[in-house]
Amino acid sequence: MSILSSLFGKEVVIGLDIGSSMIKAVQVEPTRGGFRVVRAAEQKTPQGAVRDGVIISREPIAMAIRQMLQAAGISANAAVLSVSGPSVTVRQIRVPKMNAATLTKSIRYEAGKYISTNIEDAALSFEIMGPCDDDPTQMDVMLVGTSRDLVESRVAVAQLAGLEAIAVDIESFAILRAIVDTAPDDFADENLRAIVDIGAAHTEVIILSGPDFALTRSIPISGDTFADALKNQLRIEPSEAELRKQDVDMGALITGEGSPESIELSRIIQTTMDELLREIRRSINYFQSQLADEGVTANLSEILLVGGSAQIRNLAAYMSARLGIPTRLCDPFASSQLETSPEAEEWLQEQGPSLTAALGLALKEFTGPQLGSKN
Repeated sequence: MSILSSLFGKEVVIGLDIGSSMIKAVQVEPTRGGFRVVRAAEQKTPQGAVRDGVIISREPIAMAIRQMLQAAGISANAAVLSVSGPSVTVRQIRVPKMNAATLTKSIRYEAGKYISTNIEDAALSFEIMGPCDDDPTQMDVMLVGTSRDLVESRVAVAQLAGLEAIAVDIESFAILRAIVDTAPDDFADENLRAIVDIGAAHTEVIILSGPDFALTRSIPISGDTFADALKNQLRIEPSEAELRKQDVDMGALITGEGSPESIELSRIIQTTMDELLREIRRSINYFQSQLADEGVTANLSEILLVGGSAQIRNLAAYMSARLGIPTRLCDPFASSQLETSPEAEEWLQEQGPSLTAALGLALKEFTGPQLGSKN
């Protein structure tokens, strides 16, 4: 907590998700039975301000954040931020057994074996998972690494917007917090599931074993890729392509029903969509092959969709048909642990998939320890 907030008032924290297309914010507070969503908001990201996950035009983003918070009546002074994308590495590694202090000193050496980017320019974090079952002299560690520029650009923007950045989380972990931690009974079994976060710049595939994180993979096919397909085929401006994307109905390709326009638009992005589904399938097959090496056979029970571009009409039905795996659009605000005001309920339900990461970020300080050893 900052000195100013300690002296002059309570720290008010929001989850702040800065994407290449949209900026989202969620504020929650604990209740006796869970959490109450105090406020939520979103705002378009200034065009070209975010490139490859790094914020390159900081003041325009900061101004957009200030405008968004003011319009939504959010008077926050602190934020939990996130990073995501292909430059983020999340991996369980095995190292000789040691205490956290010793690992802190040697984590860069250990991480250098797994991170392809310049290790000196990387921001690192880890969590000791515990001793290995088959070798008591070794221990499992969850390693997280990413570009320092990715982290520092977000912290700097938060400060410009008048917010103290109290934590920078991994977007995949925030999504799990919003979905799994708010509905633990739904994940109490040992089934494999995939959460697919289709954003503007990339798609993140998160594999779960029961409630536990198992694997994450970033795929460079996303909402922007779909919009580019429409732009190139129809020879229209990027802004119009984004609007036309709202008329896509992937269900029309399954049933053959729908307006001629929706069928045409769906066919234009079908090749790109099918390539995304192939990459999702490869991610699932990779994890299943790892289990097979350990003598375990497991099928995926379902896919949960989140992210702004997951809201393409009837995409879940299309994925179910193509992949042969039950797929549904996820609404994290439907959890019985989350209270919402009646006037905001419909809007939150509509925007739930795109607000999932911001909700998970807002919940971070209330839901126990996370990866916290930063180097």
